[in-house]
Formats: sequence, structure tokens, C-alpha cells
Amino acid sequence: MKILFVANVRSHIGQFHTNYINYLKKNGHTIDVSCYDNSADKDGYDFSGVHQFYFIPLQRSPFKRQNLKAISELTEIIKKGNYDIIHCHTPMGAVSARVAAKRAKTKAKIIYTAHGFHFFKNAPLQNWLFFYPVEKILAHYTDTLITINNEDYQLAKKKKFKVRDEILKINGVGVDLHKFTPSTPQIKAELRKQYGYRDDEFLLIYPADIVRGKNQEMLFKTIKILEKDIPTIKLLLPGHQRMIDEYRQIVREMDLESRVEFLGYRRDIQNLVSLCDISVSASRREGLPVNLIEALAIGKPIVATRVRGNADIVKDGVNGYLVELDNDEQMAEKILAIYQNPELAKKMREQALILSEQYSIENVNQKLAEVYKKYGAEFQN
Repeated sequence: MKILFVANVRSHIGQFHTNYINYLKKNGHTIDVSCYDNSADKDGYDFSGVHQFYFIPLQRSPFKRQNLKAISELTEIIKKGNYDIIHCHTPMGAVSARVAAKRAKTKAKIIYTAHGFHFFKNAPLQNWLFFYPVEKILAHYTDTLITINNEDYQLAKKKKFKVRDEILKINGVGVDLHKFTPSTPQIKAELRKQYGYRDDEFLLIYPADIVRGKNQEMLFKTIKILEKDIPTIKLLLPGHQRMIDEYRQIVREMDLESRVEFLGYRRDIQNLVSLCDISVSASRREGLPVNLIEALAIGKPIVATRVRGNADIVKDGVNGYLVELDNDEQMAEKILAIYQNPELAKKMREQALILSEQYSIENVNQKLAEVYKKYGAEFQN
């Protein structure tokens, strides 16, 4: 079977879909990918499962003229490709794929994995005015809509998105739990020695791009509140540094330069999470955040904002805490509670490992294979 994956950017495919692409290839399927080439910013992924890349000038903003050219090029790719399935991802990747598929008059089945609708609870009004009607209309040209969090699933059902077959909820893209080693005190100590951190430091980590939507400024305020009660506290921020100058200035003004470390884009996230005490997230919205799923797999308590996606992963009081968006005092209170209670932290680590099982790549691959089988794909493994 011949399959086309479509997404905004190459790194999205590399970060989230290579496991499943390799699984498809292992079962005899051919996978092409169409996207914008952002390898100059983010590289280093394993694309051995991809047969052919088709780079198109797709832009993240729907108002860029280049998107019209991207749709035109994608239409020709679909016409010539003779695909059986088109699996699209990301908002503009999905819009472009479905418009191009209709223009190409393809018989391919269209699967859309929504990694987080732009219209959501408390989203800006303009998001609802633009993105909601677009998704509602394009649902008619979608065979299966896959949502990855409960809020999006319930919204699509409540608003009666008229897809051709069905609306499903699958737990994200899956994480290869075999690649993650639960962080023991010995592993944690060895990694701290390797990376130059002291054993007495209390380390928080937030692996995320340095952008406004990830809301790192909330964490700066949290650290400022906690520095008296936790004198050794530090915040590690690995991620692509789009707003680095602005955020470095904020950290300087708050006199937190010794407590906040901007680590840049990293490929050793597992080690960094393992050597820390708590994984945190201040995000304003998520689809289903892989960074928190990886924290589960490593066995870390989580303190995160109570927003879509985060709330699917964090069971409040079980494997961590949920706090209200931009409530830095509440976040500080929950972090302090874990810091002051080692037994609570231990129980949360144990629960994290248990909860991680539902996000395993094996479980997600099986669910996706069931979707593909409906459209004629065969799987031997």
C-alpha cells in the first residue's frame, strides 16, 4: 500500500511520526512525506522509513501567499502518486492535504490526526471565527478524524463534525518505552556528575521551544517565589530559542540568571529529565505533550498548567499536580509540597511509571493499524 504523510514541517514528522512510519515500512508499505523543509533549524532525525520527501512551501500561518503554491504543488504530487491513504497532520498540513486531495480527485482515504485544534476552551475569539468553520467544512472530506486528547474528541463529537467514517481518540503518537530507563537515585547521581550539577540542587525541567505559547515567563515568576524556601532551585530550559533575547532580558531583570539555564535545542532530553527532580509545564495549550509522556516514562512527578493535553496526562494528586494557567503562586505551592515530602515524591514517581504504559508505541501502533486495516492495509507484525 502506498501512503502519503503531510505536515507543516519536516521536524514534525521526525519528532512525532518516524516510529509509526518505520512500523508501516516493516509491514511492507511505502511511505512518502510532503512538508516544508526546516532541516536548517532542526535536524538529526532518522528518516530511514521514508521512501521519498516532497518539499513544498507550506507556511504555518494560513494567511501566507506561499500556501497557495504549496496546495498547487501538493495537488500534483497526489495526482501522480496514486496513493491509497493520505495521512495529514498539523493545522495547515491538514488543510492543504484535504484541499489538494479534493482538487486532485483522488480515491485515497484521508486520515487526519488533529494534534490540537486551534479552537479550544478559552481560545481567542479569532481562532473560533477562522479555524472552527474551516475544520467543520473540511471534515466532509475526511474519512477518519483522530483526536489525541479528551477535550478535542468531545468537541468534535458535540459539534457533530461530519466525517465520512468515524471520529476516534488515540493516545498521541506513542513513546518507545524501551528507550527510556526509569530514573533511579544512582542514575540521577551519575548523570548529575556527568553534566556538572550538584546532588543538593533541586532541578526543574521544561523541554519546550522558547515561544510565547509555552509561557516560560510563568516559571520565572514561580522560581522567584520559591528561591527563599528552596535555596538550591534551578530551572533547565532545553528548546529551540525563538524568543531567547526577550526571555534572557526578563531573567536578568528578575535577577534569576544563576537559576535559569537556557540549554538550546538538545537531543539528550532523556538524560536531562532523568537528572532533574520535577518536570514542569506552563503551556497555554497542548495537543498531547510528548515531553510530559516522556517524564512519565522516566518516572518524574509533574506540575503543569490545567490546560488541554496536560490534563490528560497529569492525574491531579496522583502523579503530580495541575495548576491554573498563570497562577505562579499555586505552581510554587505544589512544587514546594513535593520538595518537602520525599515520600509523596516517591509515590508520584511510581504512579508515573504505571500511567506511562497507556502511551506506549505498541499500544498506539495497534490502534492506528486498526484504522489503516479498514482501508485495506495489511499487517503481519
